[in-house]
Amino acid sequence: MDFTKRQTRIINMLKQTSPLTSEKIAGNLELSVSTIRPDLRFLTSVEILNARPKVGYEFKGNQLLNFDYDHIYQTPISEILLPTTEIKASDTLQVAVGKLFLKDVGSLYVVNEKGDLVGLISRKDLLRASLNNSNVQSMMASIIMTRMPNIITATPDMSVIEAGKLLLLHKVDSLPVVEKQSSRHAIGKITKNRIFQHFIEIGMKTINN
Repeated sequence: MDFTKRQTRIINMLKQTSPLTSEKIAGNLELSVSTIRPDLRFLTSVEILNARPKVGYEFKGNQLLNFDYDHIYQTPISEILLPTTEIKASDTLQVAVGKLFLKDVGSLYVVNEKGDLVGLISRKDLLRASLNNSNVQSMMASIIMTRMPNIITATPDMSVIEAGKLLLLHKVDSLPVVEKQSSRHAIGKITKNRIFQHFIEIGMKTINN
């Protein structure tokens, strides 16, 4: 089973001394706790480490010798897409706020009459606009949206690792997934949380088998 260099250092550290708190691990690595938290979360989820409340992390052992990294990273995102939540360019800010919280999503996709993607509105965009504007009943949502072609998109044939790199590179939480590179028809979305969920699902299947 292959790990990143940082994950390997964490494992070796805990093989020698367990348990250790996240603060102690981060201190030994000369990093912040927030930096290593994803590593600890992953190693715990695949049962390399065991997290003991108020005690710390301890080495549990490698139970996933046959963990299929090619599968987990090279899975096409078409297999794990989430549905989009759309509004019309003519909808008001009030409608947008209502739909975002009703659907409990992080972003809304703005489409035209043909159903093509013309813009994107994030939760931060809506919060900022609502705080700075008292006339949410009549203000059009399209005024605050990020417009095409300034929206980073993915295609369904991209792998999980490729989509993940785009999310990190552009510092966004989600990407619209369009039919093909030249298309503006969104068939779904891929998010950081969905990719993390995919990792956990594969890990749990491996453990159970």
